[in-house]
Amino acid sequence: MKEFYRATVIQAQTKIRRERVLPKGGEIVVRVGQEVSPIQVVARTTMASDFAILAASEKLGVEPDTLSDHLHVEKGAPVEAGAVLASRRRLLRERQVVSPVDGVLFDVVNGRIAIQPTSDWLELRALVAGRVVSYVGNRGVMLETSGSLIQAAWGSGQEGVGRLKVVGSAPNLVLTPEHLGGDVTGQVVTIGCLNDVELFHRAEDLGVRGLIVGSTTAEICRASQQSPLPLIVTDGVGGSGMAEPIFQLLQQADGRSVSLFGKYKAAAGQRPEIILPQAASIGLDAATVKKGIEPGQLVRILGTEHVGKVGTVKHIYTRLQSLPIGLKVPGVDVALADGQIVFIPSANLDVIV
Repeated sequence: MKEFYRATVIQAQTKIRRERVLPKGGEIVVRVGQEVSPIQVVARTTMASDFAILAASEKLGVEPDTLSDHLHVEKGAPVEAGAVLASRRRLLRERQVVSPVDGVLFDVVNGRIAIQPTSDWLELRALVAGRVVSYVGNRGVMLETSGSLIQAAWGSGQEGVGRLKVVGSAPNLVLTPEHLGGDVTGQVVTIGCLNDVELFHRAEDLGVRGLIVGSTTAEICRASQQSPLPLIVTDGVGGSGMAEPIFQLLQQADGRSVSLFGKYKAAAGQRPEIILPQAASIGLDAATVKKGIEPGQLVRILGTEHVGKVGTVKHIYTRLQSLPIGLKVPGVDVALADGQIVFIPSANLDVIV
């Protein structure tokens, strides 16, 4: 039986469907057939009573028992979304902790600030320009747009939209302070590698809307999960950059709007995604795009010592092949850019369309 693989990169001129749903039932505020903008609210629900917990001492780089020396707001005081709760000046810049929601500063414990939200509604925005094609119960809508889709390896759990700004000229360049020296406020900054957690926090302070990187460190992944700044990693943790086809696609979209979907359930087979909207007259439904693999097909390798590398299929095995650990699996031979030919199990392949 012929095997099929989910595409990693779907080029422009493709229709993409994206589900936007609330964590619980609520009120849908758009109609089927309506055109929406990325910032338009499509559904809303009453705000959950969950506290917003901020790792303030870690963000500021101070000991938990000294955090009170850097606070700007007293316990019990009301705060607005974006208000500075604590700060610390380091050299020529100031590092800040800001409130992600309207609420009350409930408590400060073990270097963490707890904010109790007071907003009445949790609003769900479209994040992409498109058309409402159906409702998803009373929780949200199905949107259809057109453009390019990139499935990434890891996301911080945050979502966002902004104008794409590619700051590197090659897929293996590492982010430096000079790359953040221009006008990056409100932009989604893209580069091959991010290896310095200080530069992640610098991007936060400058008002960057999001970060797309090919590879990063485990330390930065942990820091990003405590931050409202979306981080999407296209290739993996500990790698050496971004896959060339993905980098080229992002370069072509430089200056255009980009949407970042970092919320996903890995256990359910979901992955973080990047959508680059672009007008299209024909295409496929990206939610169901599958491609049969054949010799000459461009693929990206996952989950082996060659993780993140891109190559072409040279041979497809019709019988199961033995791995060094004793398992027998279906797979293919892949020719890498350096001329090396390696056997890769089918489960460790992404097809690039």
